[in-house]
Amino acid sequence: MANEDKKSFEARLERLNEIVAKIEGEVLPLEQSMALFEEGKKLIVELQEELSQAKLKIEEISGEKK
Repeated sequence: MANEDKKSFEARLERLNEIVAKIEGEVLPLEQSMALFEEGKKLIVELQEELSQAKLKIEEISGEKK
């Protein structure tokens, strides 16, 4: 299951990178830009949450929990 979670994280991160590249590299219709921005923002929130959970677990395991 951990590998599936990692793949899921990596797949979402790759999708976020694709979105950023598309928004930065192309002139898109406003609606498409907004849809991509919304998808990207959702991915950012999900990825930040997953990273926060991983950090807490690492701190707990290493005894560094504050």
